[in-house]
Amino acid sequence: MPVPATRPCLDVLAYRCTPALLDGATVHLRQFPTSVTSLWTLLDRQYKDIVKREEAQAPHSVLTGALRCLTGGYVFFDPKQGLLATRRPLDDDTLRDAFTLLHGLVLGQHPDDIDLNRPTPLAERVAETLQQERLLADYLITPHGPHTPASATPGRQPDAANWVYSTVAWDLAHRLAQHTWRVDDQDIALRPDSSGGLIAWQQPWSNKAGTAHALARVRLALKTLPNVADPILVVSSQATRISRTMAYARTVLAEQAEATLPIVEVEMAGRGRVRRIHRMSLQTLARLGMDHSVLHNIQKRVEAEHGTDARDDNQPTTEAETEPAGLGPIRPVQGKTFSFPVGRGVGMHHLRELDHHIGQVLSPTPLTIVQDSRARGFKQLPQAELSVQPGDIVRSLDAMDYPHLRLVCLWYRDEMRQRMIHGLASVFGLDPQTIDPAEGIPVPLDAGRVSAVFHCVPDFLVHGPTAGQETAITHIPSLKKEPATLVGVWAETEFDAAAEEEDTVPPADGTGTASGPGPDEDAKHQARRTLARLGFVSQFTADRKEAKRTKPNGKKTDHQVVLSLLDLCRSLGIIDRRIDQVMVDAIGPHTADQVAHCGIHVRRQSRQGKDRTAKICVTASVLKPPTAPGGAWTLHGWSYTHRRWELYHQAQAAFHADAYPTGKMTDFDDDNRGLKTVAQHIDQALADLGDYLDGAPYTVTVDGVATRRLWLGLHNRRQGQQPTRNSTWLPASTLAARERPLAVVRINKDMDEVPRPIRVSHRAADGTVARTNKVTNLLYRVEPDFDSPTWLLATVPPQFDGAGAGRLGEAITRWSASHGSSDPDNRRKNEVRPNWYSMTATEIYPIVTAGPAGTGENPDTAPIEPQSLALAAARLCHQTLAWANRTRYPVPLHAAQQMDLDHPQYRRTALTDSPGGDALADATTQDAPDRERP
Repeated sequence: MPVPATRPCLDVLAYRCTPALLDGATVHLRQFPTSVTSLWTLLDRQYKDIVKREEAQAPHSVLTGALRCLTGGYVFFDPKQGLLATRRPLDDDTLRDAFTLLHGLVLGQHPDDIDLNRPTPLAERVAETLQQERLLADYLITPHGPHTPASATPGRQPDAANWVYSTVAWDLAHRLAQHTWRVDDQDIALRPDSSGGLIAWQQPWSNKAGTAHALARVRLALKTLPNVADPILVVSSQATRISRTMAYARTVLAEQAEATLPIVEVEMAGRGRVRRIHRMSLQTLARLGMDHSVLHNIQKRVEAEHGTDARDDNQPTTEAETEPAGLGPIRPVQGKTFSFPVGRGVGMHHLRELDHHIGQVLSPTPLTIVQDSRARGFKQLPQAELSVQPGDIVRSLDAMDYPHLRLVCLWYRDEMRQRMIHGLASVFGLDPQTIDPAEGIPVPLDAGRVSAVFHCVPDFLVHGPTAGQETAITHIPSLKKEPATLVGVWAETEFDAAAEEEDTVPPADGTGTASGPGPDEDAKHQARRTLARLGFVSQFTADRKEAKRTKPNGKKTDHQVVLSLLDLCRSLGIIDRRIDQVMVDAIGPHTADQVAHCGIHVRRQSRQGKDRTAKICVTASVLKPPTAPGGAWTLHGWSYTHRRWELYHQAQAAFHADAYPTGKMTDFDDDNRGLKTVAQHIDQALADLGDYLDGAPYTVTVDGVATRRLWLGLHNRRQGQQPTRNSTWLPASTLAARERPLAVVRINKDMDEVPRPIRVSHRAADGTVARTNKVTNLLYRVEPDFDSPTWLLATVPPQFDGAGAGRLGEAITRWSASHGSSDPDNRRKNEVRPNWYSMTATEIYPIVTAGPAGTGENPDTAPIEPQSLALAAARLCHQTLAWANRTRYPVPLHAAQQMDLDHPQYRRTALTDSPGGDALADATTQDAPDRERP
């Protein structure tokens, strides 16, 4: 009897959110009239005037925190949308008093001077607004649902109200918490938290000594996918480490007095070592008769620890300090660190068992995600084959019209000089014993096309107040620009152990102490800036790191040297033949080698110094097809500080030569006006790109999260809508049709939004599962309910799949992990300390903009198949320029981002103080609610 055909389907931790799933869940809702929003706007204006900062906003989070203590934990308040939602009913008098207190405190009144018997007009109107218990399902607007408006058209995207996306997890988390999770023959009790997630509060993961702990957390979030009729419940799980002290804690988890109430997640106010509960929140609760709230208890612990603040963090903790830092009712969340006895990540088995538990309790409807029929050839490149090929260098030199490449090697220790010599010898097939370059004398490496020259410049490369100054290299003739020579600088850098530790906090005065060199003493960054001003790109290599595991009689490879050479080649715009091998799919009427691919990187910078206006950083690159048969692809760049398309190494040097603009770059401010002008500047850059490419067709790739506030046409709920003429709907929408890209490819790599893969199920026609695969690296298509689909590129992290990785977490959860043993008769590996990895996915959504299928108006362009765009993007993620493994971005977008990451100032301008803070979607504007609907 023939075996029925099966099709591989990707199983993910994401489910359709249908009315049946919500199962009668309700919230208590107050929808305020316009008079309330107008009064709030007035209060906000008064607050700006008081603090004298235009970007400041009246702290409504103070009110939200206080109301959580009063209502048991679940509160959603959006003053701009005029809405308050709670899980429990909220007394009118309590609400009136809370708003009266907030109003007075915001205007600078002492809490004892605020008369609660004389409520403000804002408080009166808020309390008078009718509170109604509403079924969440009534607001789950979908194209086929029972509550769909009569005006809805076929193919309409799900468009539930904002507050639904923020409150739908409340009831689901409680339903899951009512059932014990049976996993690894253990009963795990999950408790709900105030964010709508779950925590294994009483069953932590601890080190052998019981002095360090992490908590298993489950997050539930409602999102959308393009052209899928139902909103999607995206589930994720992670290990949250608990700090032993409150120092630097940005988030605190706290248990409420009643065990039935959710664990409260509290965001601390302030910056630096000592962070506190917002003063207004404590004053509000005190006046409302709550002197012993969760917030008060957290603040008491802060004050108790602040008295012993002088003790150095590296000193051992005393017994008295260890107890409150353990598993008490208040648990500060550990900041980023590489050094913690309990590793990050939960592993694949944990996620699969969580999926099973959710299926048993909620019986959700899964997504249908099938393997793309053309997604083949995603083989991993062996590490041994990852190296620079001399033939590829010559091809790229020819394509860029350079007769010669000079590698200038700067060093100050002989060990690094020898490593550089061996690295170059291995690339060009030379005997390192025959290479002994004299100071400043070029050494030919490849038939006269490539040479290297060595210079010992300790004053230039060693950290200190004179590091990186141009005077230290003015005597070097090889660092003079020559029109016929491409120059790349390969330099030694002093290893900075402090900079490698993520939990290292720079001193407030900016000096270089235990936290490493200060910004003006860091030789790497100062040298890179100096070299860029001379017109040269650079790559730095630190001390050699020995591999933890070495195969018997195995060859030791200096991976740092190999990878730094690859990075230098990427900075120089060297494109190897691997790119040719993956550019195989025609795009509409165009062959693969006729279409250029542009990537636009956008990042929101942190505020700097006295300039209180956050800026937007924009860089771009384009992968240009060969101009002659058999020729190499070329890489070109653009930046917002040097608005001209040129070869990638020239664009990168020009960008790195200058500081990030501050106050004078008003067109790139992160505000409503700035966003529109930024989009217009990018459109002008694309118009210039069209001229630069001589009218050749091109595509544009962007990160959908980072650019969500720039282009409304990227939003899921806007799909299928027609833009207004000459609007900044999508990149290049303001340009003439002939100047627009063939398509815009939206990438999303945010694992809080992208469904997490857990396995592949081979399903028969009747839906039964014939067999499963635990991991996959292929491309999968999310089956749409209408219009074009989305693709997911599943990826197995190399740390999970690599040699000697052990695949921790594949068969057990951390509750069953071994603490290890050094007993000679029973040796066991410590499974608690290492990080555990699981599969990830990159969402790829092509939006065709040319021809009848797109939003363009060019009738001469044939329709383009979205699948070909998804395949090209996936292959450009898989086949990188300078890495053996995948990147989360396709080559053009990755190269554009790397220009920014390599900037000498990047570390000081990245928004590290808030997770995901560099996404423009974080700010709230009228058109930004799609942060819940990526």
